[in-house]
Amino acid sequence: MDEGRWDEVIAQSQAETLYPYTWYLDAVAERWSAIVMDDYRFVMPVVWKQKYGLKYIYQPYYTQQLGIFSKEYVDPDVIGETLPVLYKKFRFANFNFNTKNLVAENKNWSLYDKTNYVLDLSPGYSKLSASFSTNAKRNIKRAIANSGEVEKGVNCEEVIAFKRKNDTIKRTEGEYKWLQNLLEKVTDKGGGTAYGVRADGHLIATAFFGFSRTRGIYLVSASNEEGKEQRSMFKIVDTFIREHAGREFNLDFEGSNIPSVARFFAGFGARPEIYQGVNFDRLPVFLNKLRKHD
Repeated sequence: MDEGRWDEVIAQSQAETLYPYTWYLDAVAERWSAIVMDDYRFVMPVVWKQKYGLKYIYQPYYTQQLGIFSKEYVDPDVIGETLPVLYKKFRFANFNFNTKNLVAENKNWSLYDKTNYVLDLSPGYSKLSASFSTNAKRNIKRAIANSGEVEKGVNCEEVIAFKRKNDTIKRTEGEYKWLQNLLEKVTDKGGGTAYGVRADGHLIATAFFGFSRTRGIYLVSASNEEGKEQRSMFKIVDTFIREHAGREFNLDFEGSNIPSVARFFAGFGARPEIYQGVNFDRLPVFLNKLRKHD
């Protein structure tokens, strides 16, 4: 595979985002295969593992959308030709296409819609802020009055230490180490910046944004109780919007099925985008535990 040509297709795709670049896939996946059609007219990464001699497709952590990418419109027929090939080759799959892919229904696989939230930053800040919800405006005002200055370039190790201490999800130490390595990789590639707010020299809120050519992705975030009380995350996001407003760029919140989190994103004027997840299962019943990828 020609990595340069692959990444060029991703960069020029209407669905351009951080996840399908070769270096990012190398960082999040132990192994992945490349489907290249018509001399790089269409490309599709397939992230997979093998257990008990059976191959299966999964969606890596911190990789919301993959699917088929092209410099042109991806006709649903292209997807329709690709999925049966994957169905025959892999025994189990649970993965996501991107917002520009339309997957047709089929008896061999299940489809489900997922929601992402994206804010077009091309208007100026005054126009963008006018579309903020009343609640968002109130919280931004409160954060500006109470929080310290927003700091850029917070060290990845400090971000992960803070995340570990204030995480809402139980993770293993290995998972935190993996996440730190990922953030460092993104930073080293010039594609990431961590923002933070401090009180008495200590972080009370932080957010790491991963950058692609057209998007800044709200990849990792955390707040402690003081940060929540001071609404510091509102100030971080508002600062990001102020910095990038007026350019052809999107703030990608990655979406959430948690209503309170979705309201937070929508409060900044972010619009929902639908992308499709695909699942199929050709596993023997006694291998049910394979369905929970590790």
